Amino acid sequence: MSKKQKQHQMIVPGNANAVRVPYTEDFSLAMKIWKRKVKTSDVLSHVKDNKEYIKPSVRKRTKLQKAKYIQQIKDLQYK
Repeated sequence: MSKKQKQHQMIVPGNANAVRVPYTEDFSLAMKIWKRKVKTSDVLSHVKDNKEYIKPSVRKRTKLQKAKYIQQIKDLQYK
């Protein structure tokens, strides 16, 4: 099973911000599994990204600025 398929099984259908944890008697083990699944499925990063709306033009501009900055650094390294 590929990594994407495993991540897809973690997500609860109909709720993109939830992950599925198998039933265990030990609560601390369930919490450990839940934390790991939340971290690997990038649920928290999506929630943090959606805290405020960023216009597409602003996203594009920041992406361009970042690309220009990285290109400048690469140009300086290879001179």
